[in-house]
Amino acid sequence: MGCDVRLAAEIEASPATVFEAITTQKGEAGFWTANNETEPTKGSVAIFRFPGAPVPARMRVDELEPSRRVAWSCLGDFPGWKGTTITWDLEDRDGKTHVMFRHLGFGDDYAEHDLASITWVWAMVLGRLKGYAETGTPQPFFP
Repeated sequence: MGCDVRLAAEIEASPATVFEAITTQKGEAGFWTANNETEPTKGSVAIFRFPGAPVPARMRVDELEPSRRVAWSCLGDFPGWKGTTITWDLEDRDGKTHVMFRHLGFGDDYAEHDLASITWVWAMVLGRLKGYAETGTPQPFFP
């Protein structure tokens, strides 16, 4: 039985705006990490670099449903993330976007403290996505 991260947020922006933020280099630089290589192409590999991290996180883009869903598979370079998946499900609710974020598949051996830390970081990143999508002002968690 693995461990998972699940978070939800309501963003006062259209699903198209949120989708663009998640799937483009400019968008990712606006809320997660300024040092990224991301393109909205199924099968491409997105690369995310973080200050002090030993290696970048590489994600294969598995699904792209415009304004609805983004799914990535972690390719294993980043410590403890091999075999995990990340999904962003977007739902239009009266002109706002409900985001259901999941980072699934951490192994039983993934330390509880590490899972708590990554959950906290993802919560902060989701908050930055909300701020960026609502205002258009970049606020990357990792500048």
